[in-house]
Amino acid sequence: VKAKPNVVILTLGIRTDDKNVKQAQEENAVQSKQLLDALKQLGIADKDIETISYTITPQYEYVNDKALLQGYRVEHLYEITVLNVQKAGEVYDIAVSNGANVAKGLRFRVSHPNKYYEQALIQALHQAVEKARAIASTYNLNINPVPLSFVEESAQLPREVTSYATLHAQAAPPIQSGELE
Repeated sequence: VKAKPNVVILTLGIRTDDKNVKQAQEENAVQSKQLLDALKQLGIADKDIETISYTITPQYEYVNDKALLQGYRVEHLYEITVLNVQKAGEVYDIAVSNGANVAKGLRFRVSHPNKYYEQALIQALHQAVEKARAIASTYNLNINPVPLSFVEESAQLPREVTSYATLHAQAAPPIQSGELE
């Protein structure tokens, strides 16, 4: 089953660097707010914008095998769900114009995947039946599409009568529990 995607998920963000960690965070917050405001003006709902990562990383320069702290990098990544694939380019353009300087890619989706999954299951079932018919005809067998009924019954088998003392005299079997997954 094939489906034309009607949703695109963009991963965009803001990266800021500064010698002072607090300054890097504040600058990132200002640019992030500008980005979010622009996305909302474009019609993207709050529920379609999600923070997926917020990191603060010290930046070092290595001189003569010594790490010298140069400053800090703050990166705030968002996953933005765009409900109209044709608007993806416009969203990128607006995002970059409003401070986004990190783009980690995009993913296409369909808004109701279960509909296509059910179609795929039905097709798979029809293909399985056709294959079964081909195999059956090779061996001159008939296929009965009516499911068989299975009934499980247990019967008491006669057992050997053993005295209680004899049971305790036998060695216990080594029972291993293993692990549950």
